[in-house]
Amino acid sequence: MFDVLAFLFEQYFSLDNCPDRSTLAKQLSAAGFDDEEIGEALDWLSEFDELDNAPYALLDERSIAMARVLHPREESRLTVEAQAFFHYLSSSGALSAGKREQLIDRLMQSNAQSIDAEAVKRVALMVLWRQGDDLANLLIEELLFAESDGQMH
Repeated sequence: MFDVLAFLFEQYFSLDNCPDRSTLAKQLSAAGFDDEEIGEALDWLSEFDELDNAPYALLDERSIAMARVLHPREESRLTVEAQAFFHYLSSSGALSAGKREQLIDRLMQSNAQSIDAEAVKRVALMVLWRQGDDLANLLIEELLFAESDGQMH
């Protein structure tokens, strides 16, 4: 599913350019993704579109600089590298408190038993992409084009 999300982001840098669900499914199938993976990704996106953003916005309003501790269920699904990248995004200010919670919520909604750092990166890109502002686009570019050999702490 995360590969499908990455493909969508690469193909449709702007939300305004995304076609409807059936057209997307056909394009994804033509790109070589299997039906199950396409269905899961499109369902995930639909759920994401229907999210009530008010609770996340409330987190931003009340936010104080505090580290996010992962719940044991979250920790058990994220690889060590994924946890490190999540904490890097959280502590660097790349994500607000609300976006950070959206990220972890969306990661936990996937069917993947083990979530790696690439998946965290891709879902973070989707969370920022959905935000649709200039700052989000700058962060997206940084995540996409950052040197992968640098330290994250």
